[in-house]
Amino acid sequence: MKDKDNFKNKLASLTKNIGYEFRTTFTISIKYLKEIFRSKLFLIIAIMLPAVLMIFMGVIFGGPISAVQSYNILVINEDIGYTNDTTTYQFGESLINTLGNVTYPLEEGEVPMNIFYIFETDVYNQSTEDFLIYEEHGLHLTLIIPENFSEVVFNFDNDVRVTVVGDPLTGVYQNSVSTFTTIYNEFVDAVRFSLGDDTGQSVIEEHHIGIVGNTTVFDLMVPGFVIIGIVMNIVFVSTILTEEYELKTLEKLQLTPMRTIHLIGGLSLTQLFVALVQIIVLFALSLAFGYNAIGSYVLAGVIVWIMSLSMSAIGMMIAAFSKKGTIASSISSVVAIPLYMITFFPVWGIETIPMFQINGNVFGVFDILPTNLATRMVNQVMIYGQTLSDLTFEFVSLIIVTVIYLAIGLVLVSIFKLRPKKE
Repeated sequence: MKDKDNFKNKLASLTKNIGYEFRTTFTISIKYLKEIFRSKLFLIIAIMLPAVLMIFMGVIFGGPISAVQSYNILVINEDIGYTNDTTTYQFGESLINTLGNVTYPLEEGEVPMNIFYIFETDVYNQSTEDFLIYEEHGLHLTLIIPENFSEVVFNFDNDVRVTVVGDPLTGVYQNSVSTFTTIYNEFVDAVRFSLGDDTGQSVIEEHHIGIVGNTTVFDLMVPGFVIIGIVMNIVFVSTILTEEYELKTLEKLQLTPMRTIHLIGGLSLTQLFVALVQIIVLFALSLAFGYNAIGSYVLAGVIVWIMSLSMSAIGMMIAAFSKKGTIASSISSVVAIPLYMITFFPVWGIETIPMFQINGNVFGVFDILPTNLATRMVNQVMIYGQTLSDLTFEFVSLIIVTVIYLAIGLVLVSIFKLRPKKE
């Protein structure tokens, strides 16, 4: 009976202690939350500025595809030509010139607009296909003209064949194929008619590859703009902690039973709330401007939310070495600049510099900074439809990196800001 009572007492004491820890942390969080809403400048910088950037880029690069649109075609012309009597014909080249010269019908005062813009390469192979997948947002269709194209045009009983390559699930591919088909049929009919016979068919063979389509520059930039808003929180965390120290508020808090974990926990809870608002607002704006996302907004939001804790930790590190709020704010602004740049590495196509590899999964040098890791993950989720199971390595890496940042921030604040001063 005595052992049972002791167990109940210990359980009650543990429950009471846990309740106290949460209440203390939550109280500090509410305190900082009130300070945030009193700081109109922070709200403007943290939410309004990224929102304005999102709207600006959405107007320029986002939105639905226009009914009048030019298409970028990658052409592989393997046609070797055909000599009839003494005349050599290069109908493959003629087809390319025709495609490049076709424009939309003009109304008075309008500038001519090409239907197709042509990019040429020598051969179609796996490297070409990889290039297509990587450049999908810039190339809408690939045309392969066979080596006997000119000869078959003269052989009136045979069908004239070309091959087009693209992703059938994308609207832009379907539209470009439809437009190309009309021009191609007219070209073959006109050439054969000029040669004296218009029998035979013009045939288009389609080769489908798996690209996630309609990807625009705006789509690639959306995760970066969402994360930029989160990066701005470094300024808030570093400044508010430094000002607490500068105004000797921390000394008063140290007279209470508050511990370092309560301070850091309360500040982190506040930052998580702000980050949640930022994520919802910025993703909603991106959707309004035609963000072509096929993945889970929830998973993307969770990735950014976890990353936001590392931004809090960076703010704590800066605060640990700053004696004035203005200095902390200035240092934070400088630190944010490379984070902004690295955030857009996936957009610029900068290759990963490997640091180490586990079971084929590469952890790059820049993945030490969570912004790069998070941006790449969000793009993989939203553009390529990957799930948590596809990103297990990256997700675990992000959590580990974030925990390391928080641990460093916790230790530095504890040493330089909350350690009792020597008299």
